[in-house]
Amino acid sequence: MEIESEDKPPGSPLIRDFDMGNYLGRSNFFIKYEGVNPTGTQKDRISRKHVENAIEHGYTEISVATCGNYGASIAYYARAMGIKAIVGIPSDYSNSRHAEIAAYGADIIEKPLKYEEMVEYIRDEANRNNWYDASPGSPNKSIDVSGYSEISYEIYNQLGFAPDFVSVPVGNGTTFYGIYYGFQKLYRERRIDKIPKFIAASTVAGNPVIYSYINRFRNIVELDQEKIVETYVNEPLIAYRSYDGQRALDALYKTHGKALYVSDNDMIKLSDGFRKVDNLSVLPASASAAVAALKFAGNNTCVVVLTGSDK
Repeated sequence: MEIESEDKPPGSPLIRDFDMGNYLGRSNFFIKYEGVNPTGTQKDRISRKHVENAIEHGYTEISVATCGNYGASIAYYARAMGIKAIVGIPSDYSNSRHAEIAAYGADIIEKPLKYEEMVEYIRDEANRNNWYDASPGSPNKSIDVSGYSEISYEIYNQLGFAPDFVSVPVGNGTTFYGIYYGFQKLYRERRIDKIPKFIAASTVAGNPVIYSYINRFRNIVELDQEKIVETYVNEPLIAYRSYDGQRALDALYKTHGKALYVSDNDMIKLSDGFRKVDNLSVLPASASAAVAALKFAGNNTCVVVLTGSDK
């Protein structure tokens, strides 16, 4: 069932996936497919808002640190709206969408840094050069929560009620928290009678949100960066510091949620399944949310937030 939104038209489809449901042995799974967005990911929701905000405040350059998807999205919207994008990418990242970012006209800065170090480097350069900083944890981060909360309103308007579970892949925790925040607003507005339980999925190679929740820590714990092992598959998820990790962790506790580490092989296997069964392109790291939903949601109503594979 789909209900017209009172707020705005849906930005991405909600798919009741009977084919994949039969394949997985689940009847009540829905896919919130962010792959239809212009650059194929949910990052487009916040990139557009950041570029608009930068222009409104008189900036002529916008900067971001990225492992790929966010950089492509910022570069796309910066070109569309007529300002310059500066994109910082760790030089050893294989999944950087480098050619696409360059094609959008962005200036690319590559450094032999980890992602978190690149965020801090770009932040310093933004302050020094008067660039608008769109990176995670920036002074402009409230836009991220606002942008991702739109997903919650769309799910409600498309489904007609709050699902029992929402499963989301977790890197920095920003998308995860933004969707939780949206459902929290819907509950306060008395448009839903419950907030879904949230499922967080990430890589076995390390994520502070998953680590902290599984170990029952109430405060987010940074991981040992020397033990972080980045792969082509896990790059969008792996972190020793999650910039919105505390808020994501709090959301897990408040919803009595679940958290799961997912192997690269399991991500690839389910991503391939979506392609074969549904002809749906799903980024393997994003498919971690479907793996976790299979483990925890049972036959309850569950919305799995998936993003597209690289374009």
